Amino acid sequence: MHNPYGRRQRHEIIREQTAKKGFRGVVNAKCVDCVYSPMNPGTWRQQVEACACDDCPLYQVRPRSSSVNGL
Repeated sequence: MHNPYGRRQRHEIIREQTAKKGFRGVVNAKCVDCVYSPMNPGTWRQQVEACACDDCPLYQVRPRSSSVNGL
């Protein structure tokens, strides 16, 4: 089910990410659970990249784009 703004619901993204093998999927899922809102502007990845909670243990490994990672 999608919201009226056409964005994916949090539980859909979490299910998709936790289906991935390894570390990356579970980190992505936790970050989505923590900060993503389909009512806020931006994709889940953009919202997670904008996270300012630098005391979070996952802050350094949160999903970021290549340009943010410096790759």
